Amino acid sequence: LSEYGGSGTIITEDDIALSGATDVQQLLRQIPGLAVFQSGARGGKVSIFSRGSESDHNLVLIDGVIVNDIGGVFDFSNLTTNNIEKIEILKGPQTVLYGAGAMGLVVNITTKKATEQTNISLNSGIGFGQEPKRKDQSNGGTYLINEQSIAISGPANNNIGYSVGFERIDNNGHMLVQNNYDNRNLNGGISLYTDDEKIRIIANMANMKRRFRYPTNSSGVLAGGLYNTQKERVHTNRRSIKTEYDIIKSLTLSGIYTYWHKHLWTESVPDQNWWETRKGFDYYMKTSGDVGPFFVKSLFGYRRIKETSDYNRFGGAYYGHKDITQSYYSNVVLETPYELFINPGIRKEKHETHGSTVVPSIFVSKNIFKLNLRLRGGYSEGIKYAGIYESYDTPGLKPEKNKAYEIGFDKKINQNISVSGTYFRTLIYDLIAYKGSGSSNNYKNIQEAQSKGLEVFSNVFLPRGVRTKLWYTRLLTEARKTENLGGSSNWTNGEPMLRRPKHSGGFTISKINDLFSINFDGTYTGQRWDYESYTDRDSNEFFWIFNLYADYNLMTDEKNLYEIKPFLRINNIFNDNHQQILNFDSPGRAIFFGLKANI
Repeated sequence: LSEYGGSGTIITEDDIALSGATDVQQLLRQIPGLAVFQSGARGGKVSIFSRGSESDHNLVLIDGVIVNDIGGVFDFSNLTTNNIEKIEILKGPQTVLYGAGAMGLVVNITTKKATEQTNISLNSGIGFGQEPKRKDQSNGGTYLINEQSIAISGPANNNIGYSVGFERIDNNGHMLVQNNYDNRNLNGGISLYTDDEKIRIIANMANMKRRFRYPTNSSGVLAGGLYNTQKERVHTNRRSIKTEYDIIKSLTLSGIYTYWHKHLWTESVPDQNWWETRKGFDYYMKTSGDVGPFFVKSLFGYRRIKETSDYNRFGGAYYGHKDITQSYYSNVVLETPYELFINPGIRKEKHETHGSTVVPSIFVSKNIFKLNLRLRGGYSEGIKYAGIYESYDTPGLKPEKNKAYEIGFDKKINQNISVSGTYFRTLIYDLIAYKGSGSSNNYKNIQEAQSKGLEVFSNVFLPRGVRTKLWYTRLLTEARKTENLGGSSNWTNGEPMLRRPKHSGGFTISKINDLFSINFDGTYTGQRWDYESYTDRDSNEFFWIFNLYADYNLMTDEKNLYEIKPFLRINNIFNDNHQQILNFDSPGRAIFFGLKANI
């Protein structure tokens, strides 16, 4: 990120451990520019709006595998922190590097790899959540939470290493009936290296099964009848094999095969079955070296992805979907003698149903060391292809598009204080909307919106090893072209877009040493408009969420080869009664305690 002119954040394994977070969405709430909302209890759908973009404009990758649904949707409630090494977050259009779908946000997750010594990590805990009080849905009682995980990594010999992790979650949910959530997540990898490490092969796999029961209809109303037995089951499987070969020090050839499959089974009104599969190959070449007075790093690549799906409803006929997308891309980082980095890129996407599109980007950054200052900025464009419903009904749709620019700075005021600021502006256009013109061709590229805003972030190191982070976002959005059919509440001409708060922010205060660690955080989400019905929108109130995590080192050795720590985690400390999504009550206070060990 030191050479990148855009907005990026890296969350490390140590950051995850200090936060005590068990779900990735908890960590993403602490990133300026992201509005994160969960529909009701844990296990309910989690949507993220990045800088005012749509919630299906985010691209999520795990070990190089795209894990979004076909069409762009991704439910962040499925994503736990189990066995994660780091999370890279890039805001704004990133299609040049990551392809279609990367319009508003990229979340790039790397799982833990083999370690030099055998390591076993264990985590077990139990907790109790407090229900909010809402008529016949919940009565203020308590419910049970139960979580366990294990991770093992190490060398098999001098050239082969392994890593494997398993996690189980059981959460009874805060509603009186039918609100259980359970998740089983297994992932692992094998690393192979030659003696000189010129050839590297990394294989990863994961298997996740989750189940979520919910007794409400789409408006958050306890409906009874068949709703008392409805549930959603998700089974996903992903695999990847990545090979890298350093031909010479300055030239690397790489290839990665990726596979992702999802089965979604909804027992509801009506029952539904979805099967989606994505297979792909990505071949690329990386070079680096001096060219005259410049140092140049370049990336050239080709990617081919095949997506297929089947859908079944009421036990009736199936219909299938198949598309192939090919991409050609290039990205260059030019470092000048004056600490000026210029980073242009271009990508051509060729979709067999939705045509070809060329997408550019350019980012620039400048280091001014005598002022401890870094200036940065850039322009980029993004695209996202239509979803399965839309493509099936209207095959000739253009991709949704956006273009954005940003300018920012990173300033180190002294040894203890640093501050960053970013101004951004985005135009989103050719958005697909329902027109209802007949039995087919009901969707059109007709909607448009814009957003602009300011993000501020600060790191402050206080005496006695205390560290604090502060962040704030001001966001303005406006729906411009609103010719959709089927209700005006979502897109009202000249009005703010739904679920985009004008003000949001938060803080963390933490302290860590050899004996204990403690982290206290608070996130603020301001007032925003939300969906009430097809024709009506309503204001949703602001809310604060405060969380606490602490652990204490009971036992360790001089080389830190093993440790045993009891821990305590309290979510929503002050039991704030709020609705992240209108008409869906969020959980109250949850107190969780347990033991974790590294051997």
